[in-house]
Amino acid sequence: MHHNDSKIFYDEVDRLLNDPKVRGMSSFSQHKGTNTLRHSIKVAQASFKLAEHLGWDIDERELARGALLHDYYQYDIQERGLGPYRHGTSHPGIAAKNAEADFSLNDKELNIIKSHMWPLTLLTPPRSREAVLVCMADKYIATKEMVFHRF
Repeated sequence: MHHNDSKIFYDEVDRLLNDPKVRGMSSFSQHKGTNTLRHSIKVAQASFKLAEHLGWDIDERELARGALLHDYYQYDIQERGLGPYRHGTSHPGIAAKNAEADFSLNDKELNIIKSHMWPLTLLTPPRSREAVLVCMADKYIATKEMVFHRF
């Protein structure tokens, strides 16, 4: 079974975590007591572990960037007055726009961010293994956070 390079993956995660704008995601609450940064780190870790479990060859750097920035929407959901459905359908595009403005992202990384809520975002499906991994990992982590209150 092929193993992806965890050093490349976690080096990119660490590089992004050194950015003050990424660290600022910790100020936005999410999913019953966690915050957007902690959630995004968990999704990144789960995405990489899932790739290993499935034996999928991935681009470690693109997966790290897409996973860590998938919720880079930079607002407080309650303050915006958005319901869960409206936030669910709109935040992937907002996160992609914000991430593209602050970081140099390629098309695959943008698709990872834009498609992570699929099938809720019906017209924006995942177009790579990395995007499928983040989409699945996000649902797994969000379920743990919202239903089981495990962060």
